[in-house]
Amino acid sequence: MITRHRGAAFLTVLTLITLGTPGLFLPGAQAAERDPLVKLLIKKGVITEGEVREMEGELAEEQAKEAAKKVLEAKPSTEKPRIELPNALSKLKMKGRWAAGFFKSQEAGSFPEGSFEVPEAKLQFAFQPDDTYTIIMRGNFNNATFNNLDYFYLDAKDPFKLPKSWPLTLDARFGRFKLALGEETWSNNPVESALPSNSASNVAGSDEGLQFSGKLGKGWSALNWSAAVSNGTTGTGSDTTQAKAFTGSLGINPISPLALSASFHTTGSLKQQAAEVGVAGLTGRPGSATNWRRTVWELDGRWDFKKGKTLNPPAYTDSQAYLRGAFGAFNDDVTGAAEREGDYGFIEGLVNVFPKVYLAARYSRVDLDSKQTASLNSVTANYYERYSLGGGYRWSPNTILKAEYSVNQEDQVTGGDPKDDLLALVIASQF
Repeated sequence: MITRHRGAAFLTVLTLITLGTPGLFLPGAQAAERDPLVKLLIKKGVITEGEVREMEGELAEEQAKEAAKKVLEAKPSTEKPRIELPNALSKLKMKGRWAAGFFKSQEAGSFPEGSFEVPEAKLQFAFQPDDTYTIIMRGNFNNATFNNLDYFYLDAKDPFKLPKSWPLTLDARFGRFKLALGEETWSNNPVESALPSNSASNVAGSDEGLQFSGKLGKGWSALNWSAAVSNGTTGTGSDTTQAKAFTGSLGINPISPLALSASFHTTGSLKQQAAEVGVAGLTGRPGSATNWRRTVWELDGRWDFKKGKTLNPPAYTDSQAYLRGAFGAFNDDVTGAAEREGDYGFIEGLVNVFPKVYLAARYSRVDLDSKQTASLNSVTANYYERYSLGGGYRWSPNTILKAEYSVNQEDQVTGGDPKDDLLALVIASQF
């Protein structure tokens, strides 16, 4: 009978503890704090004070273990979540640029009657699944028509995780991307350029390939470098030639206001295909050549007066003024036709006369050797030069109203100078 009473007493005390009776959750609780029923059981000798304290201690220990387990389970994981449909949009970024305006040329130009145009429209998507890799895709909607994907590549930021103490950084790019040839190539559009037009040469091109880039050294003598191997032939899709193109560049900032760079591009054998890199609109083979290759080199320099934080693009610079220039040469080595070669260059300046107003000017030229002719900017000539003067009004931080008048002069060898000067009024915006 006593054993049965003691078993019932233990069950009673355990039930009271489980239900949360005050005083029984704390080990070593005072007798006055206990439930009256527990006090009565102790007084009658059914259960001892020591047994009650022992039960309180065991319960407290179990509760502590359970609380610690919950804390560990609630601790956030250091592993990054997998990219799935519910959180994919958080990794997607979008940006773009757009320009539209009115263009009026003389009778021999492209817009003798005047025309409203949308010369620039780009929309770019960047999907970043982690801190290292980003997939870039950019659509070209120039003239309000989808033309192509001029960018579609994978960007890898420090993919090999080089030690921070090394005097070398290394990034990679794989897919279709803009080739790092010259400095104007990064702003050769009506939105980012200081003027709606480009220089007469407008050396630029995008291609499919693999590029490595980074910085070599530290301090003022550090070199910015890039090296790319690509198809070399125009258009997208598979490449039908065996020889690949190479593009390399080096840049240095010996003092804060001065930026210097040099770049080089060679295509290898192009057979009868067109080249990706154009010079003054020239991308096709010379004459009836059965095989050809193109080589281009360029030297660039820029000096910023009262240099601001934004060095490029030119139209959005917050320096007081800048002066930049380039000089380069190209050679089209051919089989079955005459060789084509020449040099080119430009000088450009911008002055921020007021916080919202700037003035800009550019002189540029292309000169073919030995009186040879080619279709330079759609005009068959031996020599082509452009004088451009204009400015911009910063309507908002991302929108600029631009105006320009360009005087174009050509040496056609066998003909006179065509009348093709151009007036351009443009609204340009980036977002």
